[in-house]
Amino acid sequence: MSGTPSPTIHQAYRYAIDPTPEQAAQLRSHIGGARFCYNALLGLVKENWDHNRARKEVGEVVARSDYLGTSQLDLQKLWYEKRDELAPWWDANASSTYNYAHVHLARAFTNWKKGTARFPTPRSRRTNHSSTVAGAAVRLVDSHHVRISRVGEVKTYESTRKLYRHLERGTGRILAATVSEHGGRWWVSFSIEVERQLLPTRPPERVIGVDVGLTTLYTGATPDGDPVLAVANPRHLVVAQERLARAQRVASRRQGPRTGVAPSKRWQRANARVQLIHAHVANQRRNLIHETTTMLAKNYDLIVVEDLNVTGLLKNHALARHISDASWGEFVRQLDYKTSWYGSTLVKADTF
Repeated sequence: MSGTPSPTIHQAYRYAIDPTPEQAAQLRSHIGGARFCYNALLGLVKENWDHNRARKEVGEVVARSDYLGTSQLDLQKLWYEKRDELAPWWDANASSTYNYAHVHLARAFTNWKKGTARFPTPRSRRTNHSSTVAGAAVRLVDSHHVRISRVGEVKTYESTRKLYRHLERGTGRILAATVSEHGGRWWVSFSIEVERQLLPTRPPERVIGVDVGLTTLYTGATPDGDPVLAVANPRHLVVAQERLARAQRVASRRQGPRTGVAPSKRWQRANARVQLIHAHVANQRRNLIHETTTMLAKNYDLIVVEDLNVTGLLKNHALARHISDASWGEFVRQLDYKTSWYGSTLVKADTF
């Protein structure tokens, strides 16, 4: 028997969870703690850099060592030095939730230095509703319960049997878990390293060219031009638009959050309804893309798609909402990794 380890891939599993009110409060504490850590470290770095810049402007010599670093290790060290002073309550949450705040802030600084993103900005309570913990801080108790450090055993709405079996057999391990709240519902997303026997690349006997569009979402044809695939665009966002607009009007008439004023309970309920509609649309869109990309990767040996500049296309404001709803970029991204799983080949052809 060969001792060669099986190749591994990274996969994500997402489940709706049903925390008790006490558990939900603790999960919000984790989210708030991670956000505080991120914002506090960002503030300390910015204050340090501004101070050193002012020193240079008056002629002082400023050494490189005077500047706070922005690597994950630099930020982690700074947090350990300052946490008791800045956040004496930090021990109420799993320590790894702060470690991932360091990871996310370090990545934000790296992207800024590369020129691919703006300078990091503080995370807002209104838009930031998630926190990540290390794999060691979370485990599946059985196929319907997950234990999260400092939170306890939380029930899942759906069965986690597929993931649970991977963990039981030792063919998978949890790298991290992200807990989030959207539309009044809680979710846990697992990042998993899974052993997977990748299939050898098949010879290109079954070939399909796929075009994406707005009326017909995906159109597929053989090299001879024979149509073999036509997936109509269900326009999930357009269908939900009337419901969404009505929910947004209700929320706009309530007392929402603003500086120095807490949102009313009625606004929170109305806003949760808005977020629930958005989440439902996103789930519908995600399911259709998964079904289509899995079918293509399994049934065709060579798949040719247009290499679209989606970012550029989104500048067309008349079509931007419809292009976003179609999620062309996500379609190609999923094809990219699924073709490697099933032994097929993806070719991105230049646009003409």
